[in-house]
Amino acid sequence: MSTDQLTQRIQSGDVDALAQLIEDHRTELLGFIQHISQDRLLKVVPPEDLLQEVSSSAITALPRVANAELEPLSWLKQLARRRVIDAYRFHFQAERRAQSRQRSAPSDDSKMGWEQLIVASITSPSEAVSRNMRLSKMQVAIADLGPEAELAIKLRYVDGLSTRQIAEKIGKSDVAVRVMLSRSIKRLQETLGANQQ
Repeated sequence: MSTDQLTQRIQSGDVDALAQLIEDHRTELLGFIQHISQDRLLKVVPPEDLLQEVSSSAITALPRVANAELEPLSWLKQLARRRVIDAYRFHFQAERRAQSRQRSAPSDDSKMGWEQLIVASITSPSEAVSRNMRLSKMQVAIADLGPEAELAIKLRYVDGLSTRQIAEKIGKSDVAVRVMLSRSIKRLQETLGANQQ
C-alpha cells in the first residue's frame, strides 16, 4: 500500500494504517530522532525506545486527532520532538532534582521521590506549580495499576531499563511490556488530566 493510501486511512482514524506507516518509515523516523537528540540522551535512552514511545502515543492519540488535514509524518516528527524534550527533562532535570532532594530530604522519602519523577516526566513545565498537589492522587493511581505495572513503570522511568530488560525481569514478552507501559502511562495521564479539572 502506498504512503498516500496509508495517509488517507490514517486521516480517517485507522490505527493499523498508522502502525504500517511507522514501520515503512522506521529508518527515517529513527534518523530524525537521532538528529534532534544529543549523544548524552542517546546513551541513556536508545532511539528505538524513543520511537516506540512515540508510536504508542500516536496510536493512542489518533482517534482524537484524525482529520483530513492531518499530515502523519509531520505529526509523528512533532511527537518525536516532544518526546525527546520530555526525555531530556526527565533524565537530566529530574536527576538534578533528585540530587538536590538527597541533600535536603530525609532518607525515607524514596517512594515519594520516584513517584515525583513519574509525575515530572508526563507533565509540562507550565504544570509544575500544581505538581505537588497532584502527587497524592498520582501515588494512589500508581498503586491502582497493580504491583506488576507499578514495578514496570519504576524499572522503565526511574531505573531507565529498556522494555526488553524489563520483560526479562518480570517474565513477560517485550511486546506485552510495551503494551502494559503504554496503557499504564495513558491511565496516569488521564488521572493527571482529571486532577486539573
